[in-house]
Amino acid sequence: MYDRHESGCDKGRPIDLDSTPYELGSLVDLIEMLLDGWQIAHLRYADHCDVPGGPVSPAAFLALERSDQAAWIVIMDDGRSLSHTSLIALFRDHPNVWKHRSGAHIDRAMPAPDTPPVPAEEWGAIPAAFPGELDLSPGGLRGVVCVNQSQAIDGVTVAITSLERFAHGARAHYLCHAPGRRFREQAGALDAIAVDDCARLYRVASLAQHQRGNRIEGALGLVPAIPHDARTLTITIGNLGPSTNGQPHPGPWVFPIGLDPTS
Repeated sequence: MYDRHESGCDKGRPIDLDSTPYELGSLVDLIEMLLDGWQIAHLRYADHCDVPGGPVSPAAFLALERSDQAAWIVIMDDGRSLSHTSLIALFRDHPNVWKHRSGAHIDRAMPAPDTPPVPAEEWGAIPAAFPGELDLSPGGLRGVVCVNQSQAIDGVTVAITSLERFAHGARAHYLCHAPGRRFREQAGALDAIAVDDCARLYRVASLAQHQRGNRIEGALGLVPAIPHDARTLTITIGNLGPSTNGQPHPGPWVFPIGLDPTS
């Protein structure tokens, strides 16, 4: 394998794969890593590359960094281009990409899961008076997930900023910004549901909310406690409001949240 272009044109200098653990990747892998917050730290190009498992062809070598992590990938020239459909799908499905959507094009009939969700009462404990008796004391805090996901529908932006996991439940903090719209006092998230990747349905209730003009800050309480085997919790806010005209603003705003199984 020979490096033709690196810091000028040092033709014929070999790239040492033994000292740097490059892994064979694709353009889709690169885009996914960039969406996940990786940054490109170093670029190299080889006009003749014979990485095992790939054809002899030009290749791009990339070193990437994120926090205290490092990764190295090599992308071979396969003679094809990245499909526009595949690229846009990455943005549509990635939870940390800010979504702008048109309400007229949203299918408000949510797709049916493969198996019916299991009601909260069938798999966990629920306080007799929920949400009033939900214990959110600091002593029961098991972990905090930094979510920071935002979605905008017809100019109304909703963001879930964090998810706090407690011994007997959870609390999700959210923000809403709606330029040009005004809400009634005590307006907030309506028709909110939560379900995890094991098809367990949670009981959801509004805990607190503060409304000022076109901005809402609030929190949602969830019970039962999120089990350790849950990997993803999806919170869906169906509507916001009511507005000053008495009508809610329709969603849905959907937030798939990755969970730390150790929490």
